[in-house]
Amino acid sequence: MAIKDNRIVYNRPESVIIDTEQYIIKYGSVEQSRSKFFNIGAAAWEHPCWTNLDLPAQTRDFAKIQSPCIHHDLVNNSKLPIQSASVDAFYCSHVVEHIPESAVLSMMKESFRSLNKDGVLRISTGPCSDLDWSALMRKDSQWWFWDENFDLEGDSPPMTIYDRWLYEEATPKSPYSKTKFDKKYTSSEVETLVKKYKESPELLLDIVTDSIQFDPSSAGDHITWWNYDKLRDYLLKAGFKNIYRSGYGQSSSPWMRDLTYFDQTYPQISVYIEAIK
Repeated sequence: MAIKDNRIVYNRPESVIIDTEQYIIKYGSVEQSRSKFFNIGAAAWEHPCWTNLDLPAQTRDFAKIQSPCIHHDLVNNSKLPIQSASVDAFYCSHVVEHIPESAVLSMMKESFRSLNKDGVLRISTGPCSDLDWSALMRKDSQWWFWDENFDLEGDSPPMTIYDRWLYEEATPKSPYSKTKFDKKYTSSEVETLVKKYKESPELLLDIVTDSIQFDPSSAGDHITWWNYDKLRDYLLKAGFKNIYRSGYGQSSSPWMRDLTYFDQTYPQISVYIEAIK
């Protein structure tokens, strides 16, 4: 800490930095380290010592920026293309909210199978449904800080707080989403449901996400809801016993504390959880 122009200036490091040399010292080579570390649903993320697993690019533009990766469909292929007991860490950031619950459970089971003893699965997802619900209850319209200026058709009214909550939790059911769905909820309908299920938010979340199918052409949609408790329940079903709440930059694995690469997707609305085999 220093004083400058009568202001207190804090000077502290951003995060732990893990360079390539540290991977080589531990594993012998970059190639060897890539067989120990996997980012599931990595999109355009790139790390020289990690291997990406993701769907093939859905557009030519995305293909140009998608990092080299193993193409794998979590929804239609439950088995990860990885040897059992061979991995030191899996990282999965803002993926589970985009795929069905059954695919999430399969991914967790396959991660458990593939991890070495003491290997770590780190999951980050957002929105944390508990945080979104709290914002809705206190009518905190500024909680949803993303741009609301959608390319709307016709004379659609501005999004209300109920519209924003629905769009975050069950995108295809929002009238502001271009994804086709038989039942789109109006703002007043959501408000009525929120009042009815005020004491049972998880039941309401099940209702609004019910029957949404994964559509690879709309892979960015949120189709399932998650909070810490639900993630923990699924990890227990997958075989993990050592499960704990984590936080931004707080991984038990030093490899995943480097904020140059990890936990950079909307940390302010995310929930973090880790499981050790």
